[in-house]
Amino acid sequence: MNKIRLIFIRECSVRLRKRSYILMSILGPLLLAAIVVIPLLLKKIDKNTVKQVAIIDETYILGETIKNFENYRFTIIQDTTLEDFRKHYKASGYDAVVFIPKNIYSSNACIIYSHVWIDNALKAYIGYVLRRDLEYMALLKEKVTIETIKRVSTPVFVGVQKWTKEGEYIDEEISMTKKSNIAMIAAIIIYLFVFMYGVMVLRGVIEEKTGRVVEILVSSVKPFQLMAGKIIGIGTVGLIQFIVWIVLTFSIVYGAQVVLFPETYTPTPLPELQDSLGNNNHSLLQLQSDTNVDYAINLFQSIDGVNWTIMLSSFVFFFIFGYLLYASLFAAIGAFIDNDSETQQFVIPVTIPLMLTLFLLGNIVANPSGDIALWLSFIPFTSPIAMMARLPFGVPYWHILLSACILILTCLISIILSAKLYRTGILLYGKKIRLQTIISILMKN
Repeated sequence: MNKIRLIFIRECSVRLRKRSYILMSILGPLLLAAIVVIPLLLKKIDKNTVKQVAIIDETYILGETIKNFENYRFTIIQDTTLEDFRKHYKASGYDAVVFIPKNIYSSNACIIYSHVWIDNALKAYIGYVLRRDLEYMALLKEKVTIETIKRVSTPVFVGVQKWTKEGEYIDEEISMTKKSNIAMIAAIIIYLFVFMYGVMVLRGVIEEKTGRVVEILVSSVKPFQLMAGKIIGIGTVGLIQFIVWIVLTFSIVYGAQVVLFPETYTPTPLPELQDSLGNNNHSLLQLQSDTNVDYAINLFQSIDGVNWTIMLSSFVFFFIFGYLLYASLFAAIGAFIDNDSETQQFVIPVTIPLMLTLFLLGNIVANPSGDIALWLSFIPFTSPIAMMARLPFGVPYWHILLSACILILTCLISIILSAKLYRTGILLYGKKIRLQTIISILMKN
């Protein structure tokens, strides 16, 4: 045990002093924070840029209901055709033009012409207004009165309330979108760190083997002690870097919120039309209901409704044992490889379960209680990612316990078998790996 501790200290001290490790510990949080902050900053800048949009309406009625929306300002252009406007478009000073053709009643389509990027919010708004107005016009054509239309136009809010199996209410304020984001982030972080530091173990073993350093080391320590010290040391370095990343990332993001986004972002509602034209049945201005459309998510809202004690403790557990499982496999592979050129063909088969779970992450988040999510959270090679993706949505405790027990048992078996392969393969040079050789090594006592 003392020799394992010495190897552990050596691995930690060597890697903690590396410039690349220190640099990535600082740059990693900056890059992660930039992924969150920069899109919001660009959106904020874009919202402060007013875009002038012309409306050419061949129906002479639908364009009246399109009002200023977010950073778009609309102006109806009279007595001109689209072709004439196109010829003088540069001199007009407009950023875009909404063309409403006179056959929109049959084609149900309009076109936005622009030389600048048109985002989905504008397209959704134009589509919403015109679709609503065409529906109202169809109802008016069928002799339905304005009062009837207003009376039957009923907005519906669909909420979600969770029950326990006993039918008791669960007070849950967090949205499914936020839960999905938490699940995706936790699962991807598990994947990145397990894969990254597992490969680090592989490369560390290869470097020592090709440099013949391992021959000196095994003369004073047992191969199992060498493998255990290396795995635990690199894992500890990874855990330290992970904690540094989390603390710095949240600090940077929170600081950016205070400095750059002091105001709370509120969704922009669709503009309300005015009841200004009395009983004119040919006007649509009386018929717009109070409808709000949320086009953005406030990433800085408080996160409630998740059992963070279970979430964080499970994250640490699945990170540690997921890493130990794959690191032992990578160490065994590295013991049989003589150069880096051979690593890819052996790494890919081992990491297929991790990549498969990552590809199915959307299915797991969409249906965390489904069969795919359930079985992947019990299979030890996929459970670190699958279980972390399920946890924000609420998982029975026996699921977590069973998954943890299976992972621990598989991890112990993997370490024992990998130690046998490591002990033999670490001293082999210039020999091709054959399945018969691996089986014979594993069958030995």
